Amino acid sequence: MHPSLLVGKNTHRDLDQLLGDKRRLIVSGTSNETAKALLISAIYSHTPRASLVVTDKEVNVEALSHWLHFFGVEIERLEPIENENGEIVADSLQAFLRFMQEDHTETFVCDRSTWDAPFPKFTDLHERKLILKEGQKINFTEVVETLIGLGYSHGEDLYLNPGEYRRTGDTFDIFPIQSLHTFRISLEFDAVENILAVDAEDLSKTEKWSDPLEVFPVLYEDTATLKDQIPRDHLIILDDQDDIEPSLTSLTLRFTSFPESQENHMHMRYLSVLKFYTLTDFLNDVRDKLQQDWSLVVVTKRIDELRGICEEEHIPFSVKDERRKGAITLVGAQQNDLLPHSLQNPDLQCALLTDREIFSLKKTGKNRSVQKLALDFITSLVPGDYVVHMEHGIGHFEGMTQKDIDGTEREYLELTYAEGDKLFVPVDQADKLSKFVHEEGQEPLLTRLGTNEWKKVTQKMHEETQKIAQELLDLYAKRAKARGYSYGDDDKEMKRFDEAFPYQETPGQTKAIEDIKADMENDHPMDRLVCGDVGFGKTEVAMRAAFKAVRDGKQVAVVAPITILASQHLENFSKRMADFNVRIDVMSRFRTPAQQKVTLEKLRKGDIDIVIGTHRLLQPDIEFLNLGLVIVDEEQRFGVQQKERFKEMRANVDILTLTATPIPRTLNLGLHKLRDISTITTPPPGRLPIITEVRKYSDGLIKQAIEYELKRDGQVYVLHNRVETIDAFADKLRELIPNGKFIVGHGQLKPDELEKRINEFKEGKFDVLVSSTIIENGIDLPRANTLVVNAAECFGLAQLYQLRGRVGRSKTQAHAYFLYHGAKLKDDARKRLRAIVEACELGSGFQVAMRDLEIRGAGEILGASQSGTMHTVGVSHYLRMLKAAVEDLKSGRKGEIEEEINVEILLPVQAMIPSYYVPDEQERISVYQKLAGSEDETILKEFEQDLKEEYGTLPDSVENLLAILRLKIACRRGGVMRVKMDDAAGKQEVVLTLHPSVTAKEIMEILKVSSQWRISGSMLKIYFDQLSAKTKSDIEWIGELTKHITSLERKKPKKKK
Repeated sequence: MHPSLLVGKNTHRDLDQLLGDKRRLIVSGTSNETAKALLISAIYSHTPRASLVVTDKEVNVEALSHWLHFFGVEIERLEPIENENGEIVADSLQAFLRFMQEDHTETFVCDRSTWDAPFPKFTDLHERKLILKEGQKINFTEVVETLIGLGYSHGEDLYLNPGEYRRTGDTFDIFPIQSLHTFRISLEFDAVENILAVDAEDLSKTEKWSDPLEVFPVLYEDTATLKDQIPRDHLIILDDQDDIEPSLTSLTLRFTSFPESQENHMHMRYLSVLKFYTLTDFLNDVRDKLQQDWSLVVVTKRIDELRGICEEEHIPFSVKDERRKGAITLVGAQQNDLLPHSLQNPDLQCALLTDREIFSLKKTGKNRSVQKLALDFITSLVPGDYVVHMEHGIGHFEGMTQKDIDGTEREYLELTYAEGDKLFVPVDQADKLSKFVHEEGQEPLLTRLGTNEWKKVTQKMHEETQKIAQELLDLYAKRAKARGYSYGDDDKEMKRFDEAFPYQETPGQTKAIEDIKADMENDHPMDRLVCGDVGFGKTEVAMRAAFKAVRDGKQVAVVAPITILASQHLENFSKRMADFNVRIDVMSRFRTPAQQKVTLEKLRKGDIDIVIGTHRLLQPDIEFLNLGLVIVDEEQRFGVQQKERFKEMRANVDILTLTATPIPRTLNLGLHKLRDISTITTPPPGRLPIITEVRKYSDGLIKQAIEYELKRDGQVYVLHNRVETIDAFADKLRELIPNGKFIVGHGQLKPDELEKRINEFKEGKFDVLVSSTIIENGIDLPRANTLVVNAAECFGLAQLYQLRGRVGRSKTQAHAYFLYHGAKLKDDARKRLRAIVEACELGSGFQVAMRDLEIRGAGEILGASQSGTMHTVGVSHYLRMLKAAVEDLKSGRKGEIEEEINVEILLPVQAMIPSYYVPDEQERISVYQKLAGSEDETILKEFEQDLKEEYGTLPDSVENLLAILRLKIACRRGGVMRVKMDDAAGKQEVVLTLHPSVTAKEIMEILKVSSQWRISGSMLKIYFDQLSAKTKSDIEWIGELTKHITSLERKKPKKKK
């Protein structure tokens, strides 16, 4: 696909010119590799240049090569010239010599280790090369001696290899090391008569060669790195390699998320595309964009279906290779093609979408279960990650590899342990691996295979998790035993209140409201966390719950972390419930002691239905007549003590917690079913993702950002978190922008003064609010659409995310600038800021908390500190052990380490996901882990459905994989440790190895299913033809075997009433 199809013919010509004039160009704001490839190919289409793309690792090399090829730029790999044994690799030397020539416009790509590796000195090779041209007088013996001196050898075969020559009579064939084919030189006495280029495939095809023939040496002594010898007009493209400094004369294009100066810098604004949650959302977005004359390109493997949808929905489209404003261009892709990342650019009004965004949609919104969201995170393994294997400890994940075992092709995950030991994990056991999450600079030590050390660590962790599980369970047992109040069904008033909501509920909201109502109608106390992005409508969800409680004569307490937020809730609740006769009051430090006293009295008597306040509501002097529901807003702002106080307030009140970024500990508890979570992942229609830029601080940039916002009559929010210098900073801004009206707000002002200032800003009397982080907690400022954060490197991820959520609440495009100081950022800060740029989807608060979980280590589960002791085994493994411990205690097993039955399946069936079906390796690993981790058939079925929707019909080998996994689930329940196909006297038989816990009673059950089973010690055997008599395919006989094994499952004794 040519880039102009998406961005138009002349777009990015300015980048090309700037690069040509200044020889330096720094580009930020490319959200993914597709965007970078698009830019490179657009620049290349204006001026083709010899270029070298330098990226981080092998994976990035592959991805970039792939996407550049997608946009029509052919790529060659540059690799170190010597292999591990010090031998010269002809292909690599060839590529290097071709790259270093000045007369080509090819693009090469290499990884960081190649960039740092030694290469032969090109000037030296250049001086020593041999040149032959037509009519030149030569002494043949001398020529051969020169060639041998250059490292060439005599070739025996008809087809020569690079670096070989051969003489037959008067013709002399030579294959120069830098060339792609052989040359034939005809000699007449002591002169070169003519030179022919010989076709590489067919030696009888030749073509006259009129230029001088250059023959470069194969042997060399002097070396230098690429940096020191790249020709002046070759373009070096650096992909997030901020620490590479090319020489000052070289032509450089640098992609970075952290531009260090404004000079020669362009910010591009290629954003990731919001994931759509329903087909309607997708179509609305498309219509919306087409009305504004956007050009959309959709790359699809299902072009006919899409044409159908476009025709049915009357959406203008074209299948020709043309760019049309206000229309979709459909580009067909082959079944085995990898689809690019999607991207959009609001400045250029264009977007690139693929099947991924469209065909994973249902007609109605499917709110993904939290378990699946968590799985997505924990299963995102990338080669190079540290992983924990449940039985073998910490290793290094190298990637997927295929092996042929007894004629059956199988796929494995390859791990390296201490001292280079290798472990190959079959894909059906991929769930035994989890990602080892660690803080920067605290890399774990690899475990030694075959020693006892991992067992000891696990034992110690087991004891610790038992203890914590006990505390957790006591806490939750109290809640479970406590009989809460069970609310009645919705009455007419409640329905009228629901219908009075002026907007259409998003699918996420609907689901959360249903969950909450179900919790309230149940007689257990509710403890639910509603996690929804800032501005996704959590407040409405809370109001529905509050109204339901009031309708049943209960009182509701709404607790907010700061006063201003409490006032805002008061305003919203009062407005929404104005027609419904609900008595609402507020309790905060803005009330005089006399007013507070009156409110206290009313609460005690039950004259107030809903009270809204700060943690003043948690003081011991507050008594309710009939408290039924506590709503906690922005939970991450309260300390552990206050959170505990919520718990004690009543073991039997319902608690509803609202938050945009649950801080990691609550997230941990939530993920592991210890608290209920509803996630609202669907943005209200029409919201645009916030354009986020991470830049180095400069006065010019701040001035530009503020003036842009003032021009469109908006307000700006500047965050400066040092109270002692905030006034000076505001004065500096006043000088920079004399026509702006500035006001300062921070926590050391008197409460009334602060409230007054913020209200004046809300009313629009000022344009710019310069404030400390007091603003981060949910204060609604609909006209503030630009956020500038000074010294962003000092904030935590959840904080940055919350801050960004303060802007972009309306349909206006919002901007967030995170400015950092200092030339070099710490890795940790870099990672945090990059995470915030990546999370520019709406609804990514959840992912941010996940990343924070990763960056900070997951807090000790119940301790007050957010960073934990679980570093020794890794977060996901720790949580897995904790979950197991909790389940053990729940089912009354007293924490003996009960061995989970490890099932090994060795059947001659090809069970794997072929790479043409799920082309992206990372996604494939993730799919394997999710499938193998499915604990029962229903989850497995869900994932099977997802696979069909996302990638199309399942190939046989995937069907087989699912059949094997179903068999494995049955084995685990039936106590079968191993299933193997054996040869017995020329007949194939299936052999089951049983766990010692399987009794004669269960064995009798399997004999009832088929009397053909033979018992031999702890094994059961059956001839294959007896098992597969009525079946036709692998899937059918595995299904039959699964049915037999299911009968071994121990029947649970019925509970006595």
